[in-house]
Amino acid sequence: MIEKRVNSHIMKKLFITLFFSLILITLIDTRDGFSFQDNQNKVMPLVSTSWLKDNLANPEIIVLHVSPTRLDYDNGHIPNAGFLWPGYVIISTENESTVPAPTTDIVKLLRSLGVNNNSHIVLCGIYGNIIPVCRVFVNLEHIGLKGRVSVLDGGFDAWAEAGYEISTLNPVTTKGKFEPSVNENLVNGKWMLTNLENKKYCIIDARAKAMYDGTTGLPRAGHIKGAKNLPPTEIYDAKTTRFFESQKIAENFNKLNIPANSRLVFYCHTGNSASAAYVAAIIAGYDPVIYDGSMEEWASRSDLPMEK
Repeated sequence: MIEKRVNSHIMKKLFITLFFSLILITLIDTRDGFSFQDNQNKVMPLVSTSWLKDNLANPEIIVLHVSPTRLDYDNGHIPNAGFLWPGYVIISTENESTVPAPTTDIVKLLRSLGVNNNSHIVLCGIYGNIIPVCRVFVNLEHIGLKGRVSVLDGGFDAWAEAGYEISTLNPVTTKGKFEPSVNENLVNGKWMLTNLENKKYCIIDARAKAMYDGTTGLPRAGHIKGAKNLPPTEIYDAKTTRFFESQKIAENFNKLNIPANSRLVFYCHTGNSASAAYVAAIIAGYDPVIYDGSMEEWASRSDLPMEK
């Protein structure tokens, strides 16, 4: 009899412990309603202004105001947002117009902005500058933040139009401890030539159709042999420079008859439009890469195959 009471008491304690443990885990996993994923457990490359407003107080959220001038930032930005000039992470060389800055420089910048390895960065553009925002997105994923970077849909303009709070104060930031881990989402010309016939990859030209068709284009007109075409007009609205709804983006990808289980490889002229296509592909559920040299490199080499 005593043994039964002892066992019953132990079982009650175990039940209570398990019950409160589950509650604690739930609270930890849903802190402030924040999640890096949507309801289908997919990463969120594009977030709304209302989502950001609801999650702005989360310490893991780092908002970066991406603007060509510091003055735009000083005139008003999302509260606690840091300033990110695209030139900090996108540079030019004597051979290529746009390439990632040295990893050490980007890491130093991110740490100064308070970024840690568990941070989730929301890039906030302004005046419809979707291309440089997406280029920054690609570069940040490249140095180890894959799945932890989002674009604010509509950027600062949409935030202001919604009537949300605007600040002119510089945030007080604790230095972050971000450690890089290079992601192979950028490939070079040698890789492209090696994998040109590889059925594991589907090459997509992200330039305007006229350039893809070869009616215009320098130094050689045409496109990389075997490439399909997805112009910018298929992924975002030219007037608003906001991405189309995910369903419409997915439908436009489906029109290309992409082979099942293929990994998408984007290129354009200098890697910029390809960056917007890269983000759109993630929205549509793909895991893409970019040929960084793009036609700036490929078309300049007469030994590399092209077609019209």
